[in-house]
Amino acid sequence: MYRIKDLQKDYERFSLNIIDCSLKEGYIYAVTGPNGCGKSTFLNMLSLIEQPSQGNIYFQKQRVDYSDSAKLLQQRRRIGYLMQNPHLFDMSVYTNVSYGLALRKIPKRIIQEKVDRILSLLSLSHLAGRNPRTLSTGEAQRTALARTLVLDVEVFLLDEPTASVDKNNISIVENLILSLNKEKKITVIFTTHSNNQAYRMSKNIISIIGGRIKDIAYENVFSGELEEEADGLKTVVVGGMCLKLSHGQKGHVVIAIDPGDIILSNDPFSSSALNKVRGIITKLEEVNGSLRIFIDAGVEFCALVTRRSYYDMGLNIGKKVWATFKANSIKVL
Repeated sequence: MYRIKDLQKDYERFSLNIIDCSLKEGYIYAVTGPNGCGKSTFLNMLSLIEQPSQGNIYFQKQRVDYSDSAKLLQQRRRIGYLMQNPHLFDMSVYTNVSYGLALRKIPKRIIQEKVDRILSLLSLSHLAGRNPRTLSTGEAQRTALARTLVLDVEVFLLDEPTASVDKNNISIVENLILSLNKEKKITVIFTTHSNNQAYRMSKNIISIIGGRIKDIAYENVFSGELEEEADGLKTVVVGGMCLKLSHGQKGHVVIAIDPGDIILSNDPFSSSALNKVRGIITKLEEVNGSLRIFIDAGVEFCALVTRRSYYDMGLNIGKKVWATFKANSIKVL
């Protein structure tokens, strides 16, 4: 669907740099990363709305030529884009949702069928005649999402699609996106701050840190001030805990810890590992036969354990455990 080569987008205080990235047709991709890392800029580039400062984007094997406005418009119309802060027009919910279809000169009968169906799927049918100014934040978000998902396109770009959606409707939104991908083979690329949502919806996780795609899963990512100790080790204070690491330059840093490098135990674990924290299990998730264990220790850590270890240790939500990891398990991003 996309191939990105040596792309750079420069702003006054930020730059997105993607050396080489391919996104396959028909797949779902979850784009994760902390605030300000470049997730929305990445989607802006994929939407073909903004032109890169340098480098090339290939859409369906064709290089995007920003000087050819007619061809660019044709390519954009094959893309459905939900922005992070979508603007709804001062017209009814129904007319907002049907707007993109009308621009594409779809017959009115088909427009009505499509709009009625998407409003029903997103539990918005009873709001069809309402003005967006009378909607709650969650209702407005679902209306904007409906306006995107109603389109017959080849790719959906969704920037935080459930950010303002109430908990009761998040699963409805997620299931609809998954079903559209499965039934119509539509490529979906969405951003999220929720690691849980990323793993629920996709096996293809793209982690962006500081404007660059990283080869580390976006888990256990924290920021703090790195200090150097007299013994040569370095420390970062996170959530009141002093974590020890083996490398990094003094100053503000962003760090990450691979969930597979964290060892859980019921009692303090005897080892040479310098980082030992205690917390309470708050969530459990199954991933490809293993379990992701979320521990609240002032900040949330995620550890990956086998099903065997889970049962042997008697782990469950509400139980207190020790999380142990080495200094060199902490990566400075």
